[in-house]
Amino acid sequence: MAASVLAILERMAETGTAPDEGVSMFSVGHDDALRRIADVYLTRRFSRGVCSEKYVVGPFGSGKTHFLRQLQETARGMECCTAEIALTKDVDFTDGLAVYSEIAREIRPPGSHGRGVRVLLEAIANRIRSQAPAEPLADKLLAGWTNGLSHQDLKLEAFGRVARKAMEAYMTGNETRFENACRWLSGEVTDKQVALDLNVTQVNRAGQNAHARQALLSLFQLIRHAGFAGTVVCMDEAEQGLSVEKKKLDRILSQLQSAINAMADLQRGSALVVYAITPDLRDEMMRFPALQQRVADPGPGQGFQDGNTRASLIPLIRASDPVADLQAIGQRLVDLLYSVDGSHHAVPPETVSERVAAIARSVATDDPTSSNRRTMVKRTCALLVHLYDTGEVQDVLPVVEADDDEV
Repeated sequence: MAASVLAILERMAETGTAPDEGVSMFSVGHDDALRRIADVYLTRRFSRGVCSEKYVVGPFGSGKTHFLRQLQETARGMECCTAEIALTKDVDFTDGLAVYSEIAREIRPPGSHGRGVRVLLEAIANRIRSQAPAEPLADKLLAGWTNGLSHQDLKLEAFGRVARKAMEAYMTGNETRFENACRWLSGEVTDKQVALDLNVTQVNRAGQNAHARQALLSLFQLIRHAGFAGTVVCMDEAEQGLSVEKKKLDRILSQLQSAINAMADLQRGSALVVYAITPDLRDEMMRFPALQQRVADPGPGQGFQDGNTRASLIPLIRASDPVADLQAIGQRLVDLLYSVDGSHHAVPPETVSERVAAIARSVATDDPTSSNRRTMVKRTCALLVHLYDTGEVQDVLPVVEADDDEV
């Protein structure tokens, strides 16, 4: 445990970015929002098979990635599958098949550290088998569930057929067929040999985006049909991957609108797709009439932060007391280190807390924007890592040198 906490602190000391795992241990300020999302979406709406989309809005460094990763941890704890992709410059959002392939590559079942369609199918098989009243019936139960895939009304008919072939290959130990089926379900639908082996039509370039949209919706349906609570997909706008020239941006906004419509119409999907976006992209969305009508708050005082959990936009607003907010972040990190390694330190935690409070005041003064959360995290983690390594509290506050007298 101490080693994993140290790894988290070291990463954040270097980059200030949230780790893939463990953000719930030191999160500050998101508990109420996540509780509401879990209640309304991951519990009530998922139980009815409903799908939705949301947009977390904040400037660079304001904690969007942290929010997404804490949401995913919450979702996996509620028996949901999750996936996170970074919409970097290397991922063309207008290429639907590329985006789908990234989601399929990152899909992660609850209780697993593995990712990908192969891992998902193996988790589905284990889940179905575990429901058998006795071990001798487990294989029969899985075979019956697999046969039923042919009768499931998935958005993409071929998706169900290939999923069935994948499960049959898994049960019989046909590794080549299983691998080909996993590749096809992961988005490799243009490969002639894979299509031939699975007896499906090879998807041409013109049909790739349409196929990708239906495949994603079918993936959501398959996950719910397997007995998982639902799926949470987080799209992090790392490096402003959606900040492109206007012509391409219009295509992206049109695709976002289409995605909202498709998700709203999907039956038995139980999925929540969350985008992390910057305020400038939100403003562009508001200038796109068809999209603006779907994501805007219902009216004044009816936004997410006003208590309307069903509002599409989730702004990460700046705390009313920035110093107290930053100090709380630092204190959670101090508590985290001392909870797993406190007996090894001669320095009492109160001394470290005093230094963290000083850092909070310094950061709030130097950077009054919401991006200062990242700075606070980096400076606090640097102090804690140094404490762990040396047993000393390093003075990380900037030293202001006096100006020389003019002569």
